[in-house]
Amino acid sequence: MLVVGHGSRDADGVEEFWALADAIRVASPVPVGFGFIELASPTVDEAIDALVADGATEIVSVPLVLLAAGHLKNDGPAALARARARHPGVRFQLARDLGIEPRVLEIATDRIRDGAADAATAIDPEKLGVALIGRGSSDPDACADLWKVGRLLADGRGLGTVEPGFVSVASPSVPEALERLRLLGAGTAVVAPFFLFPGVLLRRIYDQAAEWAADHTEVHVRGAAHFGADARLAALVLERYREALHGDVRMNCDLCAYRVQLPGYESQVGTPVSLTPHGDGPPRGRRRARRATRAPAAAPRIRSAPRPVSADAKPRLVADEQGHSRPPAIEVDELSFGYPDGRQALSQVSLRVQPGERVALLGPNGAGKTSLVLQLNGVLAPSAGSVRIGGMEVDRKNLAEVRRRVGVVFQDPDDQLFTPTVGRDVAFGPAHLGLRGAELDERVTEALSRVGLVEAADRPPHRLSFGERRRAAVATVLAMHPEVLVLDEPTSNLDPAARREFADLVKRLRMTTLLVTHDLPYALELCPRSVVLDHGQVVADGPTREVLADTGFMSAHRLELPAGFNPLGA
Repeated sequence: MLVVGHGSRDADGVEEFWALADAIRVASPVPVGFGFIELASPTVDEAIDALVADGATEIVSVPLVLLAAGHLKNDGPAALARARARHPGVRFQLARDLGIEPRVLEIATDRIRDGAADAATAIDPEKLGVALIGRGSSDPDACADLWKVGRLLADGRGLGTVEPGFVSVASPSVPEALERLRLLGAGTAVVAPFFLFPGVLLRRIYDQAAEWAADHTEVHVRGAAHFGADARLAALVLERYREALHGDVRMNCDLCAYRVQLPGYESQVGTPVSLTPHGDGPPRGRRRARRATRAPAAAPRIRSAPRPVSADAKPRLVADEQGHSRPPAIEVDELSFGYPDGRQALSQVSLRVQPGERVALLGPNGAGKTSLVLQLNGVLAPSAGSVRIGGMEVDRKNLAEVRRRVGVVFQDPDDQLFTPTVGRDVAFGPAHLGLRGAELDERVTEALSRVGLVEAADRPPHRLSFGERRRAAVATVLAMHPEVLVLDEPTSNLDPAARREFADLVKRLRMTTLLVTHDLPYALELCPRSVVLDHGQVVADGPTREVLADTGFMSAHRLELPAGFNPLGA
């Protein structure tokens, strides 16, 4: 990781940069270099060359700027373009600015409250005003973002009126922002620089504020501090590095109330959106007119005439290594399912798994994972929507073929091992398909060979270790030549050695695999992609490392990593 600062001739500003750099270096799971765009050393080019000399083959450049403007949009890409020319064998990526983010808002709030701490009107938002002062830029995006920050700071934080302003280039100026606060009735005005480090512009802000205060003694003007080397900024830098490297968590915001923390809604990050915030009963009072918040009425049961299937309804096809088109291994479209007692287990679940893909199915207890798995082989039938396995609809007439295609390995292997010998257990399924004699023996030997248990064919299952019984259960499924392998809590009751052996087995099989597990490090090791279910809905579908690293999302959905486990460093 390369952290890029703007640079300054101010010794205090450079010193605070290096104080924050120390915090970033301690927190980072990867080597970190630091450089400046101008006015200080080392330069960005020198820092990149040093990282490459130390063996870096991939570098993510994280700009240490609050809001994106010319330096990020122009100087950042230009520096990486020069670096690519010097080091063609190294991959470079540019992260985004720190931006409008909950931790940035928290730091700004803390600085404003500290600045108003000894003012008599600080606890009265009606008499408190904040002049939020940015650097100023000819870039309209950067200026607009400061107004967004001001709006978020003014919402629910008890900071009174927040008026943005700029110390140079853009308007309103510092005096103009203070004058607006006076006209709006502020008895105390806190001048809050939206700056990371001190420098010439910071002193100019305070000088302009002091000059205005001398002419307006009816307003008590206070100065808040800049951000400085706050540990929360170090954490945010690592977040930006992670985003650039792995991408964002993909969440369906039709089902997800909030992506990030907002004042007063911190507990709702990643939670499923409710269509009935007033409950299941009819809305009353002011809510009566809010039809959008009411649950839709059930559609009347009608019989529609049959219609031809359009081309759009056909399964999506992918090409295999030979260029032949193949449908998705698993295709779930708008699937809903409820149990007879009225409990809704799945609600409009859509999911596609391509051939050869390994996907983890995550979620807390009661999220709907087992209900979804049992839909894949037709044990449960959907109340709405559809399921296809390799392009074949899961319905009554196709059950035999579907259950051959989908092999489910239960959490307890003893549920699948019930005959006197391991070999007879493995032969049970193929024999019911009609295989006999040498063909059946060959199928059994093949399956046991794939799991490393050929020598155990004549042994009773209860004489095997738990890890060996787990592998034998996999063999009973492999003997059916399935196209999809579903593993339900495969690490349950396994010791570390057996856990490792089973992971190696899954990797060797190179099959389309759906891993249902609460073992999150195991999911990260085996599955590049994870789907998270909660309350019967898909609330996330994206890279496993990205999902596990999002602490707010994980907490909202009752998913917890082992103590000390860092998904970014694993």
